[in-house]
Amino acid sequence: MYDALEDEFGDVVGKARRGQERTTADVGRASGLSASDIERLEAYDFVPGPEQVLALAQTLGLAPEKLQRAAAVEFLPNEPGGRELIDLVVEMRVLGTDFLMNGYVVGCPRTKVGAIVDPGFQADRILQAAEGAQLEIAFILLTHCHHDHVGALVEIRQATQAAVLASEGEMELLGDLRQHVDGYLVPGELIEIGRQSLRVAATPGHTPAGVSLIHAEAAFVGDALFAGSVGGTRNRSDYNRQRGAVRSELLSLPEDTTLYPGHGPATTVAQELTNNPFFTE
Repeated sequence: MYDALEDEFGDVVGKARRGQERTTADVGRASGLSASDIERLEAYDFVPGPEQVLALAQTLGLAPEKLQRAAAVEFLPNEPGGRELIDLVVEMRVLGTDFLMNGYVVGCPRTKVGAIVDPGFQADRILQAAEGAQLEIAFILLTHCHHDHVGALVEIRQATQAAVLASEGEMELLGDLRQHVDGYLVPGELIEIGRQSLRVAATPGHTPAGVSLIHAEAAFVGDALFAGSVGGTRNRSDYNRQRGAVRSELLSLPEDTTLYPGHGPATTVAQELTNNPFFTE
């Protein structure tokens, strides 16, 4: 399992800068650094001193103390594989080779009905996880439709005959794979998996209509949120939408809620409130 975050300090700065549509020269000038310094920082070749980190936080609207911890590499979630839950089976699998993502098998321990969340790669490993958990897969759920989250979709659907559900606003991203979608994930609705349910919450920004799937004990958040970071955006509107959605839909959950992201270690609401630089409250 993970022994480091998905995003390093340079990634955090880069995502904040690009999301606000600011140039390296602009951010450097405002924070007392050069454009070259910002480029080196984002390439992991340079970590500025504490005063410069604070200036970057002010320039980019990031939480100063949290950004300092990111620069010092002080944060790793306590249980990067997620904790054992009472009422929900969760099998987290790190999938891929050169490019890694998290796929999940989830299910009701009483009825043995299950779902697969984000079948990105390696269908055989996902199916083995479902078999090991003794779950009968009823749904394939897509938090968003980037290629790295749907690469094994067809093979998984053929093997399980499960219903594929995704957000209607993601169909353009899904391309030809949209023919395999059986229904839509609608914010506010519940997906019943045996005696357990997942509430669909809108968490757009990284993609036009990304969603998170929220259980009483956990949330599957796709690329809306990473431990200590967020998924990337390319314009100010999407950046603001994403942070607002994460704040209202995810960070408002009970603090012991486990957050299972699309990349990197699992985390909790409490740990993100304490450590994620994108959220200043």
